[in-house]
Amino acid sequence: MARPFCTLLGIVLLCVGLWGLVTGAHAHELVVFGINGNHNLVHVLSGILGIIAAFAGRGAAKTFCLVFGAIYGVVAVAGFVNISAVVELLNLNLADNLLHGGIAAACLVVGSVPERTA
Repeated sequence: MARPFCTLLGIVLLCVGLWGLVTGAHAHELVVFGINGNHNLVHVLSGILGIIAAFAGRGAAKTFCLVFGAIYGVVAVAGFVNISAVVELLNLNLADNLLHGGIAAACLVVGSVPERTA
């Protein structure tokens, strides 16, 4: 389950990051999400790492999910408690915080669930 999840998450993050870069590096909203150049770069790099982890194997994908889930969880909490250094660096808003929290939870679940072996 971790490999397809990382593949899908990686593709989505890479596409969103590239879409954000095309719309400009300045602080603005993309649909309802606050973005800027830093935020877009994080999405592009996260997407690439997710795809690499998926192709590297089950262990790498599960590790990526756990590490990525923890990092995105910290970013979500930082946004919710309004830690200005993080909020300003990534131009976070409530929609971002909710999405990052959901992605963190999904990653932690996928990374923690034992995989079936046939």
